[in-house]
Amino acid sequence: MGNETARKSCLAVVGSLTQAMQAQRVLTAAAVLCHVEKADSAVTRRGCAYGVSFPCAQEAAVRRILREAGIRVRGGTGGG
Repeated sequence: MGNETARKSCLAVVGSLTQAMQAQRVLTAAAVLCHVEKADSAVTRRGCAYGVSFPCAQEAAVRRILREAGIRVRGGTGGG
């Protein structure tokens, strides 16, 4: 079961493409594997938004790193 969590992908929605790219740079510098993705509008409820996907096992660290970098996470979702 632990391996399933390690492989599951989560998405931290941050807003614009520029913010998502900034979040990716910050997370990469902190050795977190992540990718910029366009968030599904059903998740954001506000139309077009972007975020960074990352391993769900690192969710607490990702939220802390982004908060410390001044990047607001506007939402998120677990992946499949």
